[in-house]
Amino acid sequence: MGHVLDRKGSVAQQVRRRVLRSDERLWRIEDFEGSPSAVNNELRRLISRGELVRVRRGVYWRGKKSRFGMIGASQGEAVQKLFGAQEAIGATGWHATNLLGLSTQVSPVEALAVTHRRPDGLHNVKISSRAARSGRREAKLNGMEVTFLEALEGWDRYVEADGATALERFGELLDREDVRVERLVRASRTEPPVVRERLRAVLRHGGYEEQAERVPAARDPRTRARALRVLGGTAA
Repeated sequence: MGHVLDRKGSVAQQVRRRVLRSDERLWRIEDFEGSPSAVNNELRRLISRGELVRVRRGVYWRGKKSRFGMIGASQGEAVQKLFGAQEAIGATGWHATNLLGLSTQVSPVEALAVTHRRPDGLHNVKISSRAARSGRREAKLNGMEVTFLEALEGWDRYVEADGATALERFGELLDREDVRVERLVRASRTEPPVVRERLRAVLRHGGYEEQAERVPAARDPRTRARALRVLGGTAA
């Protein structure tokens, strides 16, 4: 096939054809035959047309296809592919609370939490490392469950609703099929004390008394008081 790729435009055609036929895939320059500069030029053209998203230097993401073109790709999907299925990735900060209906603030870029060291060079995404929270990986939390825990941690900074309203919303989220209470409990052992105390309060509010008791409590009563201050006058 090398002689074909030497002809003008054939490298671009090969790149374009393969990318446009793909769906939810990471692409790298070395995935294509031909001159790296020619491959890179066509990948840039595909980005400008909205057919690809740059994840990091030399790594690109092709999202889901529709008859109108590529559906706006979540960087979370791309980062998940980059790390592999074993990684527990979810939203954090304003991005998390907005996704869960706890705030109206929109993060200017996707903000994601991962349980590995923060990778360098990622484009248009903010990564926060949660390397010490290995329970998330061990419990095989999905994106919604990680986002749930991140929103609990950021309750006092990123939740706009009052304590009673937020508590009710967190309780509603426990009823979702993609929020598995047992896995949250299993993962909680490596979460910070503030997150554990808030998870215990939310579980109790949702009627999960037995599961709440299995979440390790904070040892310091001052930590517990600080964690539950977000509830205001709402009983924990």
